[in-house]
Amino acid sequence: MEDLSDVEVVFFDVDGTLFDQRLAHMMAIKELSRVYEPFHGVDVQELVSAFNVADVEAFAAFKYGISLDKLRHERSENILRALKIDTAHASELTSVFYDTYPRINAGFKDADGVVKKAQKNHKIGIISNGSREVQLMKLRTLKLRDHFEVMVFSEDLGYRKPDERIFLHAADEMQTDTRKCLYVGDSYRADISGAGNAGMRTCWINHHGEVPDGSSPDIEIKEISQLLNFMTSRSDQKCTKDHPTKN
Repeated sequence: MEDLSDVEVVFFDVDGTLFDQRLAHMMAIKELSRVYEPFHGVDVQELVSAFNVADVEAFAAFKYGISLDKLRHERSENILRALKIDTAHASELTSVFYDTYPRINAGFKDADGVVKKAQKNHKIGIISNGSREVQLMKLRTLKLRDHFEVMVFSEDLGYRKPDERIFLHAADEMQTDTRKCLYVGDSYRADISGAGNAGMRTCWINHHGEVPDGSSPDIEIKEISQLLNFMTSRSDQKCTKDHPTKN
């Protein structure tokens, strides 16, 4: 394993890293099928399918610069259009969805344990392309909100991952050099490539066994729970360096 014993700061992504966004989306849609009047009588699987198609289109548009507000509205319109429901409900659907979805407790297994373990030996922070209000709600739901010293959201800066500036800004906020930071995220393009170009060490949570489209991350894992092994070994390594065994 790459020697990361000099890492002082660990930054985390939120969606797909700490918070299982896909699971939360599905649970929210199923909940809305029960409580949201325009969805009454719509088959749940048809509703899920309409959401999935609209979400893929929205994510593709987001990568090319569409704003979060426009993304959300257009996704709602596309869902309603696919279900042959009046698109005049789009703003209402967006509001109801975002009042429901971030409140769903959809943390990845051991995400809280990893955050708390990282906090013992590092400063920790958040760098996210999500909106401040929604991401903070998710972190409160996961009971992780108060663990982070610095939280940086793209909507506050006017640029988003993989732009190097968001990572440089986060390091400045933490009053450290990017070379002493580890960034943990699930998107190779936005998280790993972006953080790596900014000079940060990187941990890629490669959920789906993708092939990196560029340089390899310092750490590659499939689930965030595997990062516990790194945190333990890093702590032990630090102790060994500070207090070498006497022969």
